[in-house]
Amino acid sequence: MKSRSFARLQALALAPCLTITLIIGAPAASADTGHSVTVFAASSLTKVYTALASKFQAAFPGVTVRISYGSSTTLATQISAGAPVDIFASADVPDMSAVTSEFPSPKNYLLNQVVIAVPKNSPITSEAGLNSKVTWLQCGHTVPCGIAADAALKSDGVVTSSPVSLESSDANALAKLLAGSVDAAVVYKSDVIANPTKLRAISFTDTAAASTQYQIGLSNQATTLKNHWAQTFFSYLTGYDARKFLAANGFVPTK
Repeated sequence: MKSRSFARLQALALAPCLTITLIIGAPAASADTGHSVTVFAASSLTKVYTALASKFQAAFPGVTVRISYGSSTTLATQISAGAPVDIFASADVPDMSAVTSEFPSPKNYLLNQVVIAVPKNSPITSEAGLNSKVTWLQCGHTVPCGIAADAALKSDGVVTSSPVSLESSDANALAKLLAGSVDAAVVYKSDVIANPTKLRAISFTDTAAASTQYQIGLSNQATTLKNHWAQTFFSYLTGYDARKFLAANGFVPTK
């Protein structure tokens, strides 16, 4: 018996697929484009988007979802340079705004929050713990996780020590913490939830300053080429089942 999510996915795709087949006739030259989806996504979405893409591809055999993860700032730069992409999920508004020529109608999508992540057995119990003889890191000042870290640290005004490094992405910061290279890292709350047996979170007092607004957009390319599967996957990522899954993994869906 098909799962409810599988049924929803099929229902989502069925009518538009028939329309495209009847009106466009699915010319051979566009067959590969029509059955593949290219996504650029913030590195903090790696685990959840990989899982969602697997579910989608299982529901629709023959459809390929290709996802490139990285700093939203780097991804936006690549898009501006002409990288072909159907869907962009950015960890902040400014990086999405930088590519409005290709993504003219982005949506507010998720909220995430930076926290001080430490190993489960760490003696650090508060922000002030970063002022003792420990090593910690955060993301660079120009990428979303670093911008949020800077805002939270400045607003709370508790931490007087400096990070030992500024990482190019949230994924890099998390990897170094998990590898034991540092005692703590300012990363996203969703990272801690994704590693419940290894990490715990210390929240900043000013949760608003620590938060970042993710946005998602469907490109002009996907619309112009009438990439049905890109549009369907976009609807899936912003739909009920995906939003419920994202919420269970520490993200806060927004309208």
